[in-house]
Amino acid sequence: MATRKNYPGSIRRRGASYQVRLYVGGQYHAFTVDAEDQAEAEAFARSKYNELAGAPAGPAPVQDEPFSALLQRFKATELPQRALNTQKAYSVSMGALRRFFVNEQGDPLLRSITRGQIEAFLHWRRTHKPDGTIRKTAISGRVIEKDRAMAHNLFAFAERWDLIDSNPVAKTKPPKYDKRQYVILKADEYERLLGECDENPFLRLFVLLLGETGMRCESEGLWLRWENVDFEEGFIWIASNEEHRTKSGQGRWVPMTPRVRTALREHSADYRMGLYGGARTPWVFHHPYARRQAQAGERIGSLRRAFDAAAERAKLPKGFTQHDLRHRRITMWLAEGKSAVLVKEAVGHSDLRTTMAYTHLAREHLRSLVEDREVRPGSLDELVS
Repeated sequence: MATRKNYPGSIRRRGASYQVRLYVGGQYHAFTVDAEDQAEAEAFARSKYNELAGAPAGPAPVQDEPFSALLQRFKATELPQRALNTQKAYSVSMGALRRFFVNEQGDPLLRSITRGQIEAFLHWRRTHKPDGTIRKTAISGRVIEKDRAMAHNLFAFAERWDLIDSNPVAKTKPPKYDKRQYVILKADEYERLLGECDENPFLRLFVLLLGETGMRCESEGLWLRWENVDFEEGFIWIASNEEHRTKSGQGRWVPMTPRVRTALREHSADYRMGLYGGARTPWVFHHPYARRQAQAGERIGSLRRAFDAAAERAKLPKGFTQHDLRHRRITMWLAEGKSAVLVKEAVGHSDLRTTMAYTHLAREHLRSLVEDREVRPGSLDELVS
């Protein structure tokens, strides 16, 4: 335990983490801190003590907070509100940020971090793994952009909490990289994929839902509950709650096509009333039989292997992924002239610009520019009359 501190309490090592106890306002407060060393745990203790000792209406601004304390604050308050897959991605980027700023840069104070240090981190990241080991090959620009986006969110969080005056990441330029080209299946390719899923009814329904509704695969489709399927009105509710959050953090309604409604009714007749250990499962996608690492009735966590095998048997274009079915649905809706605002609502985009970015893929709607009847000489009056 360090002899110099500015908080009343104690820190004890407990396995891979630290137990922090603070005495503030006549009450004890206990926290478990996932820190790499005691110095980082002490930084968290000082930050948390200042926060608890502040005004009851909200957290008191903390001056000169170290970078490690910001990571702990973000992890405790902001990260749990994100979708599970987002939490995983953020954790990887946070590991790289921790390694660079805490271990390499000596845990600088937030207000001292400059644009140059952010640029230095992005440069360092190109040749280093999140644990600090050197890579044999340079990392892709896409990964660098993800880390930069995470850093931007982290410092924006600090700005909202009045820990810094401005976001240093906003002053840096995003790296340039060749974005992945979406694989948009043609109608016959889509049907081939469905045909290769006939032997696995759960996989076939999964592919159909992704292709017809545009929902996200593992973070939305596999979390579907029977209670969220409205057969009468023809809608599926994509829930976002404490158990599982969507990427946007908002729930939404998605309309069912007749094909999806029929498939879900058939699936319901086969599996919804089944008993697993004497009880019915709430999950649309569940294990019908006990497996080595799952009980019958438990939610299926991934169908990726079965999906990839079906895509290979269907001889689909190289690079095709589950997520491309979502892109296909969005692109088709826009190509059919559907309202971009309604498409945005159905697929859960938080920004209309994200939806409109798909218009460059939906080229079919441009065909009307040349398929309208030609204007013959002398026929202008006829068109405007």
